[in-house]
Amino acid sequence: MRRRSRLALALAAVLLLGAASYSLFRPSPDPEIAAAVLPVPAVTSAQPSSSSSALPPPPPHDVVAPAAPTGFEMSGSVFDIKADVCQMAYVRPLDPPGEQRHTVCWVKDTFGVAPGSDSGGTSYILGHAWAEAPLVFNPLSELAMKEVTGQNPEMQSGVPTFPVAAINGYKIALNTPNGTLVYTVARTFAVSKERAGDVQSVMANTPNRIVLITCGVANGVDTDYNIIVDAYLTSSASV
Repeated sequence: MRRRSRLALALAAVLLLGAASYSLFRPSPDPEIAAAVLPVPAVTSAQPSSSSSALPPPPPHDVVAPAAPTGFEMSGSVFDIKADVCQMAYVRPLDPPGEQRHTVCWVKDTFGVAPGSDSGGTSYILGHAWAEAPLVFNPLSELAMKEVTGQNPEMQSGVPTFPVAAINGYKIALNTPNGTLVYTVARTFAVSKERAGDVQSVMANTPNRIVLITCGVANGVDTDYNIIVDAYLTSSASV
């Protein structure tokens, strides 16, 4: 079996892997899967996006103390993804371990926070999509890429991005030992893997938010896009 691809990550716009310059969000040259790719700065340096202050406060909910997620579900009108959640150490380059058809991964140390009903920052969920096999985030990636034409970009932090409407409103549930947290997708967009790390909102340590990142797959072909999903806490239930 061919090697799993690695998730490239960086603190700035360029990351050196070994002695060669390596495209920031591009899979390794010999992938078994096309990686979801995640830019990773130090969490302490992340700043909330300018638009986060305009978000309404979440409705009343149970208190669910922060904890490592163990179960994941993303559901809407077109697909329903159910997955286990693995915990990843913060070791660069990030390479989500384990079975990739029914597993997403959460970075447990240094990057992001443990999800809870009043989290102090953003939790990041990584999952794989690949043109040659139905991996965990293929349904998300393939649906999103139907809207991405590479034309009429929306500029974010000086970076061309391509809004995707079809995923907005989807529900994401994270199960933890302390309860269930439900998030609603507010924004989805595609961005070049080489420029994703320059989009400040991706890095912002915004409270009560999760960000999903995977690779773009369109018409049976792996693309040079990442799909990025922003979702915000809308309810929580303690055990």
